[in-house]
Order: sequence, then C-alpha cells, then structure tokens
Amino acid sequence: MTRRPATPSTTPETSQAACCDPTVDLLARSSEEAALVRRAAFTHLRRGRPAPEATLAEDTGLPVEAVRAALTELVAVGTATVVDRDVVAAGGLSVVPAAHRLRLPGVDLWTWCAFDAIGIPAALGVDALAITQCPVCGTALEVALPQGKPPADSPLVGWLPERPCANVQEDFCPEANLFCGRDHLERWRGEANDPAGRAYSLAGLAAQGQQVWAEMREAAEHHPGQAGRTIL
Repeated sequence: MTRRPATPSTTPETSQAACCDPTVDLLARSSEEAALVRRAAFTHLRRGRPAPEATLAEDTGLPVEAVRAALTELVAVGTATVVDRDVVAAGGLSVVPAAHRLRLPGVDLWTWCAFDAIGIPAALGVDALAITQCPVCGTALEVALPQGKPPADSPLVGWLPERPCANVQEDFCPEANLFCGRDHLERWRGEANDPAGRAYSLAGLAAQGQQVWAEMREAAEHHPGQAGRTIL
C-alpha cells in the first residue's frame, strides 16, 4: 500500500476540505423513495422513538409496500436498521445502544460513529453532548456542542475514512472515530496499516456534518415541531 502524505494527520482540516465522497455518493444513489423514508425515520428517531413502517407510510404518503422496499434498500447499504418492521436507526442516529452516545435536548440517543455524534447536532444547530472514547487508549471523550458548535480550542482530532464504501455501517463508521490527540491518531494509523482518510479538527467535523446532514436540517425547518412528515 502506498503511504499517504502525513499532512492530513499532522494538520487537521477545519472546514474547507471535502470528505466522505464514497459515502456521500452512496447516499446520492438512493432512490427518491428511500431518501424520503430515511428523512422521515430520522425525524422520529431524534425524538427518541422508533419509526414503524405504517407510520412512515403515513408520514411520506407512500404505500406500505413502497416503504418496505425503500427500507430494504436502506438496510442493504447500511443507512438504516430495522427490527420487527420498526426503524430503530437511520442516518447515523439510533434509539438502541451503539458505540457512541448523543444527548439532545430531552432525549438520550446513540450513533454509529463519532462523526455522527458531532456532525448531526452541528447540522441541526441544536444543543448536544457527544460521548465517545479514544480507540487507542479508551479515554472517555465528551464534547459539549451548544447550538451544535464545538469548542474551538480542543486538542481532540477526528478521522474520516476515504476508502470505497458499499455499506455505511460496515465500511465507514468503524474508522470514523475521535482521538484524544494527534499522537494517538498517528499511533492508530500505524497499527491500522495507514488507511485512506483525512484528519479533522472538531470544527472541521462540524463543517462536514453540516453538509452531510443538510437534508435533515432542511426537513426540520420545513416542518418544525412535527414528529414526521419530512417531505421536502
């Protein structure tokens, strides 16, 4: 494997660099129905409750069969998790325990990766507390995000993979972590055979999150206060 330049790991990006292209491309290839169902499910999940198929059909105006087909599509690429016909996770947000935690006003949730825990509140512009741990030393890491804004002076650094992605939960999320410092990121990169990706400051992760979850914020702005009906 050709070693990537050291610059991304020693100088984390703040806001300008594009990231996650394979993952964003995967989402962009979703059918219109799948994107619609994902947004509707996300809106329920952020309020701390699963999204049943029948409710998603009501929210989106799609037949239950179409919702079911859309969920099959989303599950296949790792952008939703369905248990007994209830969506329990979508778009990185989960109401069942996962590796990372996210506290939003009035509700405790989980996320698939540390990037989700920073990027989602940044996109929504809401107060939040992201809770994760450094994958190298296991140190608990907490990031307060008032109105979705991370602290500017934090030594924490994130890593976003840039390798091909066929399933978000399997190919992207396991490496999209937060480290307690650049030295631990470098140690992890060495032990992981220098995977393709880029380092980001907390501000950089927040900026990327605003792009990745822009559709979720737009949905909330179009339908404030509603549990579903996120049709754009």
